Amino acid sequence: MTTEPRTPGPSGPWRALDLVVGLGAWAGALCVVGILASYSIEVFMRYLLNAPTAWASDFVKYFLCGAVFLAMPLLTRDGAHVSVTVFKGRLPAGIEAMAVRLGLLISAVVCLMVGWLALQQTLYNYERGIDTMSLIAIPKWIVAAPIAYGFLMSGLVLLAQLVRADHRVAEGAQ
Repeated sequence: MTTEPRTPGPSGPWRALDLVVGLGAWAGALCVVGILASYSIEVFMRYLLNAPTAWASDFVKYFLCGAVFLAMPLLTRDGAHVSVTVFKGRLPAGIEAMAVRLGLLISAVVCLMVGWLALQQTLYNYERGIDTMSLIAIPKWIVAAPIAYGFLMSGLVLLAQLVRADHRVAEGAQ
């Protein structure tokens, strides 16, 4: 039997955010499978049947875009992104906590702004029926949507981390 207090699990909004982030990461993983399948088909067709595909190279690019931006919120949530830690551990605890919260806020605002712009472009492409410029054209909004998702969801994840950090500071002050 343990005497340590149990921390409650995440509440409804946090679980919903984690669910959407997790589903996006799975979709990103499926994009990696799409890259593998596209290249495998291309190698088979090109080198064994001497009939290269016209679509594989373009689809790999689309899948790569999806893989990166669909997984981006998960990496943000888990702190697996690149971060600059020059001052970490070198500042007084209070100032460091404030700097972390300020960094989360600035990062969230930037991600949400970029996500909003990407969403506007995605909707523009959808409304006007714009296609990609490739041999096998597909609707461009399909390629742009993961970019909007990645930045918007990363911004929300960063805001959630900011709220959690503020909540921990408030609990520590009591």
